[in-house]
Amino acid sequence: MERSVETLWRSRSAAFWRESMPYFRYMAQSGLPGVTIMALLAGITGYGMLLRNLPANFPVVLVGVLVLMPLLCWSPLRTWLREADIVFLVPREAEMPAYIRRSMRYNGMAGIAAVLIGCAVYLPLYLAGDGRTSAVVVVLGVLLSKLLQLQAAWRERQVVSVGSRRLLRLLRWAATALAIVALLKGFLIVYIIGAITLISIIYNRLPRYPIPWLTLIEEEKRTRRRYTVFFSAFADVATESAGVKARKYAAWVAKLIAYRKSNAFFYLYTQTLIRTELGGILLRLTALGLFTGWLSAYSALWAGWGSASVCLLFVWLTGVQLRAIAQAHRHSVWRHVYPLPEATRQTAVLRVDRRASLLCTLIIWLPQGIWLLPNGHTVQAGASLVIALLYVLVLRPASVKKKMSADPEED
Repeated sequence: MERSVETLWRSRSAAFWRESMPYFRYMAQSGLPGVTIMALLAGITGYGMLLRNLPANFPVVLVGVLVLMPLLCWSPLRTWLREADIVFLVPREAEMPAYIRRSMRYNGMAGIAAVLIGCAVYLPLYLAGDGRTSAVVVVLGVLLSKLLQLQAAWRERQVVSVGSRRLLRLLRWAATALAIVALLKGFLIVYIIGAITLISIIYNRLPRYPIPWLTLIEEEKRTRRRYTVFFSAFADVATESAGVKARKYAAWVAKLIAYRKSNAFFYLYTQTLIRTELGGILLRLTALGLFTGWLSAYSALWAGWGSASVCLLFVWLTGVQLRAIAQAHRHSVWRHVYPLPEATRQTAVLRVDRRASLLCTLIIWLPQGIWLLPNGHTVQAGASLVIALLYVLVLRPASVKKKMSADPEED
């Protein structure tokens, strides 16, 4: 008897999380949850200090846009679809709306929960900064925007033209930013205009697919790759085909490498970092560390020591993610085909790891130098820099080398 599409959805969801649970255990054993909890407690304490001593010119609305806009606009859709479904599920396309609705409920509830958490974090700052709109109106307005975003993101996926999809996404993000600013400043008429823009995206008349199979399958593959990259920082993960992005803004880095036999592995791992999902995760984590460090350094959290701790936390987190670079190409048969000394592979991994770690560290530390040093917190800023450099230049290379030496090689 043929299973219903909702039963199929449940079985695929359960299978994914069943496969992922062992890796969550490895992550828990690494100590990451404990460090994260400690960081949250420190952040809550520092946030309370910021609220009690909020500067008169603090950019409350700008922070609101930076906090709320990603939570509103980012509307992922887990469908669990695979490439084989083009053959096996397309004949059942008439039943697929029920399948998609199940995915939208699943992701929509998580998205709404994230928005509510974001509101709970941001509203105390907004009210402390003499917010013009009541908290209830802000929450209701944000929830309405999220519901519109979920539907607009689905309509965006359905559009046939890639260029039109990108234009709609840009319009959606811009309209959301405008709506958030208007809501926080009390310009409800402008907020309504932003909401109408989202509604116009939902009801656009551009050519679209009833079920955008290829778009959904590619999105699911990207999501699985992100989980794989994250888990590979804690354990050896069986990987599927790696996703590759050109990232033209960073491609120039690889062009600086001299074309020599001794640099072959160095070039390979540099391109791996630039063009795979690991590079994207590292960029986002560094940006988050820069933003969080800026806020904590601006308020001189815990007389500067809290800000220094935030800096070191994100330096460590980027290092945790960079561990995955050592797993890349580990079992590739081409390493044994080309006449390249195996010893140069470990050297190349260490070089890429050290340079990427150092660059991320300097970017994350930048707010400490901008805000702590001029305000007399020289010891705190200097200590965070020295400890971070000690971790990147001494402790990390030894750890990566030990890990690569301990992992058994497969032919």
